[in-house]
Amino acid sequence: MAIQQINPPSMSEVTANLVYNIIWNMYAKKSFISGLWLRSFVGTQLFPNVFMNVLSPVKYPHFTWYYKNILLATPGEAALWFQGSEEEKIRYALNLEQESRGKVTARWDNVKALEKELKAEYAKYFPSTKGMLINYAYSPQEVMRIVGMLNKKFLAQAG
Repeated sequence: MAIQQINPPSMSEVTANLVYNIIWNMYAKKSFISGLWLRSFVGTQLFPNVFMNVLSPVKYPHFTWYYKNILLATPGEAALWFQGSEEEKIRYALNLEQESRGKVTARWDNVKALEKELKAEYAKYFPSTKGMLINYAYSPQEVMRIVGMLNKKFLAQAG
């Protein structure tokens, strides 16, 4: 394969790798939900799946790269968070508890509390009405500036 045939990574891939590196180095290498170790995913194709957005990037696109919105979780927990029913989440927590003899459980309530907090922040920093404008569309520069400020604030509090 000639070098001209190699496609460079897209900007979103570069951004994802940078943000994931920051998140991975900031937290313990454990799931926020269950506390299970995530080291076995390093270097595998599943590694990007251990980074879970609390708020859906589809519904809350401006918080996609907000550090506070990204947690470490097993790929299965991340899938359950977005696609699982409450019953499936409870069943997962009970199975974890049973398999670990009460040492491990899934703390979905912690994620739900963070979700509520993040939704309030989103409404505060990205209101849909700005002045007299309804359904205001934020420019990429505005989003970058606001999320950059939020990330700096989050890192200062975390470190």
